[in-house]
Amino acid sequence: MKDKILHFSVCCFFSLFGLYGVAFSAGLALGKEYGDSKATGNKWSWGDILADIIGVAVGFGLGKLYLMTL
Repeated sequence: MKDKILHFSVCCFFSLFGLYGVAFSAGLALGKEYGDSKATGNKWSWGDILADIIGVAVGFGLGKLYLMTL
């Protein structure tokens, strides 16, 4: 469970910075899972990808809300 929270938090943080942050988060998430899939004794985790997607959506939404208040 801590792993999913970390995936969510990292993607949420970077996505606060707009579309570049979203792209960076997506690349980071996919790269991490690809690396995991190639590591001995590890595998691709769709649960991690889901946590990443939710983090991106929340972070991007919060970033947009913040910009609307300026």
